[in-house]
Amino acid sequence: MITIARLLSCLVHLSPLNQPTFPAAGVQQPVDTLVRVGSHDLHFVLYRGTVPVTVLLEAGGAADLTSWAEVPKRLADETGATVLAYDRAGLGGSGSGPAGSRPEDEMRDLQAALDQLKVPDGTIVVAHSYGAMLALLSAGSRPKRVAGLVLVDPMNPRFIAATGDFIFSTVPPITNPSNERERTIVRMVATFPELIRKVSRLEPGLRQPMVVITAGKPWWGREEIDLAWRRSHEGMAAAGRQRRLVVAEGSDHSVPEDRPEAIVTAVQDLMPVVARQ
Repeated sequence: MITIARLLSCLVHLSPLNQPTFPAAGVQQPVDTLVRVGSHDLHFVLYRGTVPVTVLLEAGGAADLTSWAEVPKRLADETGATVLAYDRAGLGGSGSGPAGSRPEDEMRDLQAALDQLKVPDGTIVVAHSYGAMLALLSAGSRPKRVAGLVLVDPMNPRFIAATGDFIFSTVPPITNPSNERERTIVRMVATFPELIRKVSRLEPGLRQPMVVITAGKPWWGREEIDLAWRRSHEGMAAAGRQRRLVVAEGSDHSVPEDRPEAIVTAVQDLMPVVARQ
């Protein structure tokens, strides 16, 4: 059975003459901090960079920021950008959000926190699994801030359209949530159908440059589902001129742990495009 954390977890090429030059990246020290938004705190780990680009990491499903393993530090050290990983409300070190919070509310709170942290506006969102749905939602509603997307083995409406109710059959039922994490999962599942509908309308028309990283190894355990998963990623990558597909060879869904360098390279490829905007 797939866990909820895993479940709900052509690029413009610039000529060398037109590419911005970035300062050499160096070792950055992380800052662990809480930011108050409304009635609760959001937990961030922040690497303050020297390049005018922000890289925001959106974790999958019920995962917290530790699911990114070494990716935040590698991004900070190798790009010089400001890098943030965070816990959504009710997960990790973040406080409980309002009981009726929707994905749009979570993304609005996130943007308010980024304003308080005073990070550069040009943002590349790196999102894993379910987090990709939130990243796409943000890209549609805040195109001036979300300037590029790296979607890591992403959950997406194309997959759901191809497989019907399959995704819902993999979610372990929680009838009596006993802690904040379980209550957060129940809320995520309840709001998922509406999130699917909204992202389905938004994704094909997004104009931001996008790298879709797909797992190199099948991991769903059913051949037809694995095929639909790969085809959904291929379809996303083919839907825009500034999109491309990367296969994380040797990795299953755990790309952040298995192939962190694929994520770092994808961000590095997008940085010149984002810096020019």
